[in-house]
Amino acid sequence: MGRVKVWDITVRLFHWALVVAFGFSVFSAFQDKIMTGYDDMHRISGITILILVLFRIFWGFIGSDTARFSQFLRGPKATLAHIRGKGAETYGHNPIGGWSVMLMLLLLLVQSCMGLFATDAMFFEGPLSPKAGDYAGLITAIHRIVGYSLIGLVGLHIAAIIFYTLVKKINLVRPMITGWKSVNPDQVLAAAPKSRSSLWAILLFIATGGLVCLSIF
Repeated sequence: MGRVKVWDITVRLFHWALVVAFGFSVFSAFQDKIMTGYDDMHRISGITILILVLFRIFWGFIGSDTARFSQFLRGPKATLAHIRGKGAETYGHNPIGGWSVMLMLLLLLVQSCMGLFATDAMFFEGPLSPKAGDYAGLITAIHRIVGYSLIGLVGLHIAAIIFYTLVKKINLVRPMITGWKSVNPDQVLAAAPKSRSSLWAILLFIATGGLVCLSIF
């Protein structure tokens, strides 16, 4: 068995920061709104998710090889070939995983944007909810529906990880912690993925966070 550096520190920090932010968001969404503090938790976690998702989308164009959309988003032919077990080897996301990542990012983007304008008219108001006007009810409904959809998608994501671990004997969690993936000698590709400097990620994250905060506040 050999080892290949698959995920850079940027992707790994993004992934686990998103897990924490999403966990707080779901937790606060189901708490009794009469109890103080949970509305602030929901608002802060939602804005954090928005910053993280926008950052990840930008990083998908200029980041490390395995982080780029061009490297893991494949057409129907390649996706079907992977399902049949005949797809080309890849160090990063396979075609199914790539499209699930894209779907999750898009839903999180919609969810966090809708949350800025959502309100339950009693205990919670998004920071931009006064600007929603007559569309506040519709926006809040979309926010709620997408939220439940995301919970279901996360459940499928966890189920897929368990399936790969128990059935296919492939550990997907360890590489997202260490960055390294174990591969058989016959799976070694011609070139290892290239990583982008973390300095670019720091500058991009600061710029993204500043843009979001200026737009909201």
